[in-house]
Amino acid sequence: MENMTNDPQKRDWNLEGYYEIGETISVVSELDGRKVTNFKDLWVWKTGMELVKPIYTVTRKLPKEELYGLSSQLRRAVVSVPSNIAEGWGRNKKGYLLLGLSYSRGSLHEIETQLLACVELEFLTQEDIQPLLDKIAGISTGLLRFMNNLEANR
Repeated sequence: MENMTNDPQKRDWNLEGYYEIGETISVVSELDGRKVTNFKDLWVWKTGMELVKPIYTVTRKLPKEELYGLSSQLRRAVVSVPSNIAEGWGRNKKGYLLLGLSYSRGSLHEIETQLLACVELEFLTQEDIQPLLDKIAGISTGLLRFMNNLEANR
């Protein structure tokens, strides 16, 4: 941090001090060309939100002894998918948005793994989780495409 300048035109403020100003994301474009002005306009956020209720529903089938185990893990992970997208957007820098998208994608695959563990442990059936796995695959692909598009336009 020795070469840092305190010139507000060249730096932005964060809790740790100054950092270089990055490109803002006040407006990005979806794959269909629409301009997005809020994280709630993003397809990946909307579909992430659509995954929350079915995960909460399926976790009700888990044994009570999993209340603080798999059930809790699945619920926290599914809420983190749209939450990380919103947080990354709210920081208004492409780098932070990319990080949030990456965290969301990681949470999706965490959910996938935990659902497969539920089948392995015979808490759920493959039929219980297959629609969720299909939705997860679609969101994961959408996140990856969005991340690649943001990277290409950096």
